[in-house]
Amino acid sequence: MVKIRIEVGYLESVEDPESSTLFHNLGILGYDDVENVRILKTYEIDFSGDENSAKEMAKAIAENLLINPFLKQGGDDKASALLS
Repeated sequence: MVKIRIEVGYLESVEDPESSTLFHNLGILGYDDVENVRILKTYEIDFSGDENSAKEMAKAIAENLLINPFLKQGGDDKASALLS
């Protein structure tokens, strides 16, 4: 069994209101050294078979189902891809 983790987050050019709110509130609470907050959604998928086919399948799932290419990034060949 192969476990793949896919992390999906907003593109750098798209404002994430949840991250912005958290960043603002951290400043109010006195956490002044926090420079940025980014919230990601994590999917963990277990695959049977070998690691290469699992990675290919995870990439296809990310690109075809989990990621809106106009708003979010993730997957194997995107800017902040995190497949492990």
